[in-house]
Amino acid sequence: MNNIISKLSKNQLFANKLEAMYNWIPYHFGNGKAFSPLSVTLLVSYRCNLRCKMCFYYNEVEKDKTCKLIEQRSTEELTLPQIKDLIDQCSLMKVKVFTIHGGEPLLYPHIFEISKYAKSNGMIVNFVTNGTLINETIANKIVDAGINHITFSLDGPRPIHDEVRSVPGTFDRIIAGIKILKDMETSGKTVPGMSISTYVSAINQKKLAQTLRVINKTGIKDWGVGLITHNSDNLTNDTKKIFNMSAGDGHGGLGNLKDEVKNINLDILNNQREACKMINKGDDYGLDIIFPSKDAIKNYYDPTWNEVPNCTCRWSRTVISPYGEVFPCVNLSMINHIVGNIKEEKLKKIWNGEKYIDFRKKLKEYGTFPICSKCCHINNKRSIAFQSDSTFSSKRSLE
Repeated sequence: MNNIISKLSKNQLFANKLEAMYNWIPYHFGNGKAFSPLSVTLLVSYRCNLRCKMCFYYNEVEKDKTCKLIEQRSTEELTLPQIKDLIDQCSLMKVKVFTIHGGEPLLYPHIFEISKYAKSNGMIVNFVTNGTLINETIANKIVDAGINHITFSLDGPRPIHDEVRSVPGTFDRIIAGIKILKDMETSGKTVPGMSISTYVSAINQKKLAQTLRVINKTGIKDWGVGLITHNSDNLTNDTKKIFNMSAGDGHGGLGNLKDEVKNINLDILNNQREACKMINKGDDYGLDIIFPSKDAIKNYYDPTWNEVPNCTCRWSRTVISPYGEVFPCVNLSMINHIVGNIKEEKLKKIWNGEKYIDFRKKLKEYGTFPICSKCCHINNKRSIAFQSDSTFSSKRSLE
């Protein structure tokens, strides 16, 4: 199974199906236990040079809290030796994919050292960045580190992207960074695979077709479009009730996004979806596009609805904070649902420890949690060219 996964991991369709197979047995028969994780995401830092309006950490309500969290816990951040030890543990557990995320990972001082180290331990190294810090020097370090794949965040043409990111000049810097890597590829160098990620908000909803045209000009052929997640305080509190958790802040939050960000016009979005499909049929396009389905758009304002009725990827994926805390996913970090800390226990022990088992049992019982609303891991699994109009309801009573 591991060899097959390694060979086919570059094909997203195969990777999704193989991961589903890998999760299926423990999900149904493991009583909360799981096989070794296939994927580990390390949030190396919450520091970021942008203030994106739809971000978990830097939206209007959360940005001051995040800056305070970073300041208060600066001495708790994982050291380079601790991260290398984590990578050693991942290698022993046969983890296949090591994703480096943030914040903005390029602000972390040892980013390329840990990238090289993970790659030398046989893992596929993914990198998620806003792309604004890539110059010739950084691009050469990226190539030298052997990073397998980079996902850039792009929210629209120049004025829209800069508005979403709250920093003028952001669009030009990301396009320049992509061009540097593409020019290196043209010159014969082996560069990472590249994709673009876009989150639909009320700010950019009218410009998605234009965004497609912008992306096509970069030469990148992989575009993932997701609906903005907007977890209300009610969804957060309902999730805490499931775990008998008291009130308290976690890492970031999306409970109070402004209407200018989250109030999407569904007719506009449907029209943009169809326009993107038509444009992408052009001879010089042919991008692989993951886009919200018609059903996902139709049910956007239903907080209980997701594309599928359950989440199985928590049987193969986990997330680690800059402070060593292990979270089942980023959404659960927003309510501070910690299942362990790698400073205190080995990841292997945490992975099938009592807290993680309890979490998986509850997740299987509920299918998804209220705070999972519109999560990209359980929505947008299929290319826009192959989406059907079938629906699955994930509604579930919380009593």
